[in-house]
Amino acid sequence: MGRIEIISLGLDLAGKENKQSGFGLISFGELVDYGLLFSNKQIMSYIERVNPDIVAIDAPFNMPKKGNLRDCDKTMKQIGLSPLPPTLPGMRILVERARILVKWLNDRGIKAIEVFPAGALRFLGYEKKPRNNAQRVKIIRDIIKSIGLKSKRNIYKLSPDAFDGIICAITGLAFLTDNYVEIRGEECSVIFPVESSKWK
Repeated sequence: MGRIEIISLGLDLAGKENKQSGFGLISFGELVDYGLLFSNKQIMSYIERVNPDIVAIDAPFNMPKKGNLRDCDKTMKQIGLSPLPPTLPGMRILVERARILVKWLNDRGIKAIEVFPAGALRFLGYEKKPRNNAQRVKIIRDIIKSIGLKSKRNIYKLSPDAFDGIICAITGLAFLTDNYVEIRGEECSVIFPVESSKWK
């Protein structure tokens, strides 16, 4: 892909601030950071420090107008994905936290997109989520190589949350480089990367 002047932050957001949220940071064509964040204050401080062009967040941004699923959730189910209903008690907490973060980002002119890493993996050509660290490391190494990214950090250990955070960051990069698919309804929009072999 060459040198891309884009900074994409991916965030696998947890519902509660005392639970870990995984993140991944891609800057100028390189995976430069990944790990775990906790409180809103810590997340916001990190965002202010890295100043991303986009934040790709794994969390529903809103509730359905009626029933348990938004229209885009129903479309995802039709193609074999399994989003959780935003109306579940734990998901309601996540939606509210996402709303706070998205408003904060919008107020600062930073683009926020809703993503779904389990689905992103499917679009990237992987049928199942990895079950252990070795699988997580291999998949991330394979993906970043196939789309022409470099890695500033030696990837040898990835928690499930950090893995998802990197997948979110890759999806944010896909969106800004026009290598994405959008599942859109009247209630919501979710972004997915196209298969890595098809990246421009």
